[in-house]
Amino acid sequence: MTTQFDSTTENTAVPEALGTIEYIDPETLELEANVRDDVQLAEDFLASLREHGVIVPLTAVRDAEGRTVVREGQCRTIGAREVGLAKVPVFVLTETAAKNADARTLERIVHQMVANDQRSALTEAQRARAIQTMLDTGVSPTKVAKRLSIGTNAVKAAALAAKSPVALEALDSEQMTFQEAASLVEFEDDDNAVRQLIRAAGTRSFDHTVEQLRTARETEQRRQAAAAEWSAQGYTVLDGFPRWDDLSCLSIRYLRTAEDASATEADVKDPAHWAAHLTEDYAYFDRETGEPVDDDMVDDETRDDETLEPEEGLRHYNTVEERTVFVPEWYCLDYQSEGLTPAPSLRSRGGTPSAGGATEDDPEAEARQQEAERRERRKLLALNRLGDAAAVVRREYVTKLLARKTPPKGAATFTAYCLIRDRFIQSQNHGEDLTAELLGVKDFREVRALISDASTNLDPRAQVITLATVIGALEARCTKDAWRSAKSGITGSAMYNSHTLGSDVYLRFLVETGYAPAEVEKIVLGERTADEVYDAELALSTEQ
Repeated sequence: MTTQFDSTTENTAVPEALGTIEYIDPETLELEANVRDDVQLAEDFLASLREHGVIVPLTAVRDAEGRTVVREGQCRTIGAREVGLAKVPVFVLTETAAKNADARTLERIVHQMVANDQRSALTEAQRARAIQTMLDTGVSPTKVAKRLSIGTNAVKAAALAAKSPVALEALDSEQMTFQEAASLVEFEDDDNAVRQLIRAAGTRSFDHTVEQLRTARETEQRRQAAAAEWSAQGYTVLDGFPRWDDLSCLSIRYLRTAEDASATEADVKDPAHWAAHLTEDYAYFDRETGEPVDDDMVDDETRDDETLEPEEGLRHYNTVEERTVFVPEWYCLDYQSEGLTPAPSLRSRGGTPSAGGATEDDPEAEARQQEAERRERRKLLALNRLGDAAAVVRREYVTKLLARKTPPKGAATFTAYCLIRDRFIQSQNHGEDLTAELLGVKDFREVRALISDASTNLDPRAQVITLATVIGALEARCTKDAWRSAKSGITGSAMYNSHTLGSDVYLRFLVETGYAPAEVEKIVLGERTADEVYDAELALSTEQ
């Protein structure tokens, strides 16, 4: 039986505290701002409305001006209008809980998100925008998380992603989490970085990819700053290496002075006649003053032992810090104006190579050898950067591991093995300082305090703290260039038969607890070679 209505609305009894059911002309309804910003009405949905009408009531509120404003049911309202329905059922809520505009906004979004999510109808981008709108009302991320039953970190990440068109597009098209999409924001002006992050989304390597991109970006920024300084002085800065026989841009190593001596940096005079290729290299700086320190003034034998005295006239390694710098390799653009001449080998292209296969009498072979040396140097720097990036992710993982109340499986065996096998494990490499950092306390005195309090120090937690002292020492040893001492072929339980206690042992234990190693760490584990990882990194950095 069909019920006829003569008025604009018809009321049905409902508990007054909640609201009333009314049958209202959809054309008279107002549409409230909705978290769903793109309404696509399927033809089968419209066909259902024509056949059956609106079955599930819309939800609306009545404002002070008497307007009925739809809060939940945007698609049904628009669809009802499109198919020409005369009346639709509307649950008109009371607004006793909405004290002000922000409260009403918050209530609206929660209502819409919960209702839509129950039907799995909202995209991740729509949810991110909705969360940002909720935060804009002044509600804290913690309260938003509670209202929506999601994590606080997810709320913060969604809010960050909501401000980026790149992140919002990735949320909709790439099935990324809020946290992954938020990571795109800092790289949204770098198409190559965005592609790498999208490829890594949903994998255990995502965090490593983020940190590697951060490290690479910081290095490129320093390179650009160095290039700007040389350009400001009038020098040409080269993007690539010229050919060894390019006389219009000739390496200083192939130039001779009027006295037939090899040209040096002292012969680089007029900036208009010189170009520089900036090459990354390591240099020492005083830890306190930051002043440069000559490599020859540092006793490298003291690197891993604070108790060693440096040789007379040299400095202890712990008084300096190592940084990367960009140094120029000089190329002359007009050697005649500089009073220089090419080396005889470039003029005659003759001569006989030495036993080493390359001399200045064989410049082509020398150029090949120089390029091979450059590759090894670039590989060292690139893999060390990857090592630095891996350390950031690894330490975040270890910090969470050591926050547990109970030790992970195998921790007791691992700890006993390390302490018995290596009696120097706690006395080298500032391990105590790192242990305190990983446990989230100020210094090692506070680590001792964690053990001393019998009222809170239960045995399982004490085992975790003991594990932390070992991990702190091993983490301190696991430097950025740990890959250089990789031992291939050590797998599984064989780590306990290793003749040295190194980073391979440490990383293998972390992997057994659930850690996902970076590619550079896989070199230490014997799973990849340095050349494989470096070539893969080159391919990523040059990808278009």
